[in-house]
Amino acid sequence: MKTIEQMKKRYGNKITIKTGLEFGMQMHTIKLYEKLFSQYDLDFVLLSIHQVNDLEFWNQDYQRGKTQKEYNEGYYDEMLQLVKSYKNYSVLAHMDLITRYDNDGVYSFEKIKNKITEILKIVISDGKGIELNTSSRRYGLSDSTPCRDILTLYYNLGGNIITIGSDSHKPEHLEAYIQEGKELLRSIGFTQYCTFEKMKPIFHSL
Repeated sequence: MKTIEQMKKRYGNKITIKTGLEFGMQMHTIKLYEKLFSQYDLDFVLLSIHQVNDLEFWNQDYQRGKTQKEYNEGYYDEMLQLVKSYKNYSVLAHMDLITRYDNDGVYSFEKIKNKITEILKIVISDGKGIELNTSSRRYGLSDSTPCRDILTLYYNLGGNIITIGSDSHKPEHLEAYIQEGKELLRSIGFTQYCTFEKMKPIFHSL
């Protein structure tokens, strides 16, 4: 954070430098993140879920010993409880992340539509948004992240706060597939996307 402040002073008249964090949360870590949020003057916070019961998705620890129904519904149950309980975030990140690590294939959207609808209604009523994460292309997924069904449902429910992120872990990933993401959003009906400043959405034309 000190380095960011130094860069703002050095380059602030040339480029816009903002501060954001990804909060990879679980219900039992809420207090830790509330403390973290209170410490910094942030522009943007991604709320994401990478674990349930401290078990990771990427190494199959969470999925192991569960049916596809159990680990998918458990993931969305955790997400639902989080959006009910925690409000200091900007957008819900890569909503169907579990799909990336589902060795049993794509779990039917219709089976989880009711849970996702409940989540999105809370997100919208709270004035929060969701993220279109373009890393789905990098991971070779057959659909976007979140999938088109979720994006369409969000749009149909009246959601209009949406960001586009490349989930960059390397410099060469920066801004990857952003234009394709914009085209996808336009095809669904979205006319704007958002950036954030001081935790407030700024709307830009697609």
